Amino acid sequence: MSFSEELKNRKIIADKLPAEGEPDSPSMKYYTTLKNEEIDPLMHTKKTGCAGMQLNITTHNGSPCRYLSKGKIKFKSVEEAIRNEEIQEKEIFTEIYDKMSAINQGYFTDGAFIGIPANYEDENMISILNTGDSDFNSRNIYRIGAESSVKILENFIITGESNISHGTVIRMGENSSLDYYFLEDVKNSKVSYVERTFIMPRYSRLRIHHLSIPGSKNITRFRVIQEGEFAESYYYGATLGKRNEHQDLEVYTHHLAPHGNNDTSFKGILGGDSSIIFRGFIKIEEKALNTDSFLLANLLLLSKEARGNALPVLEIYNGEVKAKHGETVSNISEDELLYLESRGLEPKKAKKLIIEGFVNPIISPLPPEIAERYLDIVEDVVDNA
Repeated sequence: MSFSEELKNRKIIADKLPAEGEPDSPSMKYYTTLKNEEIDPLMHTKKTGCAGMQLNITTHNGSPCRYLSKGKIKFKSVEEAIRNEEIQEKEIFTEIYDKMSAINQGYFTDGAFIGIPANYEDENMISILNTGDSDFNSRNIYRIGAESSVKILENFIITGESNISHGTVIRMGENSSLDYYFLEDVKNSKVSYVERTFIMPRYSRLRIHHLSIPGSKNITRFRVIQEGEFAESYYYGATLGKRNEHQDLEVYTHHLAPHGNNDTSFKGILGGDSSIIFRGFIKIEEKALNTDSFLLANLLLLSKEARGNALPVLEIYNGEVKAKHGETVSNISEDELLYLESRGLEPKKAKKLIIEGFVNPIISPLPPEIAERYLDIVEDVVDNA
C-alpha cells in the first residue's frame, strides 16, 4: 500500500471515530470530554515553516528549523527523509487507539526526522525545543542506531492559545540506551494532544523522565512497546496543576517478548480546581515469559476543588510473570503540617517541604538545572493552593 493510500485510510478511520466512545473495555473508555470545535482545527492545519539557524534542534508549529551542528546527527523534515529513503513510509504509522491518535496519524501536515547513528555515545544531551503559537498537527520520527547511548532533553513550550497535536515515534536500535527527559509546558494551549511511542528491540534500555505543566485540556500518551527480549524500560513522571488545568495521561507498556522489565512511577500534585486522570496500563502477552512489570501512582490534592483519578489496568496472558500495582489519592496530612509548624516553620513553608518530599523521587534523578526549575513551579503551586 502506498503512503498516500495509507494516509487516506487513516483519515477515514479518524472521520468515523466518535469524539467520545464506549469501547468494550471500561479501562479504554474516553474520560476527557472533547468537542467537535476543539477537534476540527487539528484536521485543517497548514505548514507554517521555520527559518533561522539554531544551536538546538528546534521545531516551530511542527515545522523543523535548520540545525547548526558539526555532529553526525541528522535533522530534516519527514518529507525529505522519505524522499531520500532514510526512513520507510510505514514507519510513520503505529496502532490507532482513539480519536486523537487517528487525527494525528491521518491529518498531520508536517514533521521532523532525527537520525542518530549506530555506536553513538556522547555525555552531552541532545536538546530538542518544540515551540508553537498557532494550531498545528505534526508527526515525527526519531531513530536511534544500534549500540548507541543517547540522552535527549525535549522541551515543549506553547505561547499562543492554540490547538495542537504532536505525535512522535522513537525507534531504538538493538542494545541501545536512551535517557529521555521531556518537559511538557503547554499551559497556554486550549487543547493539547502529545503522543510518544517507543519501539524497543532486544537488549534496549529506556528511561523516561516526564514533567508536565498542563493547559486547559491536555491529553498525553506514552506508549512503550517492548518487541525484543530483555528490553528494560522505566517511566518517572509528575504533573503540577495550579488553577483550572486538566491532564489526561496514559502510560502504556506492552510486553511482547520474554525477560522484559518495566517500572512506572507517577506523582500528581493538584491545586486550585485542577484535575487529572492517570491511566497506567500494562499488557503482558503469552510469549512474554519471565517479565517483571510494576506500576505506582500517587496523587496529592491541595484543595477541596482539586480532583484526581488513578486507574490501573493489568492484562496478563501467562503465569510466569511478576506484576503489581499501587495507587493513592490523598490530601496533605494535617499531622505532618502540625509537626513541622511545631518546629517553627510557617504554614506555607511547611506545606512546600511536604510537597517537595512527595515529588522528590521523580525530580532527584534530573539534571540540576531542570530540577531547580521544577521546584520553582512547585513553589508557585503552593502559593496558589
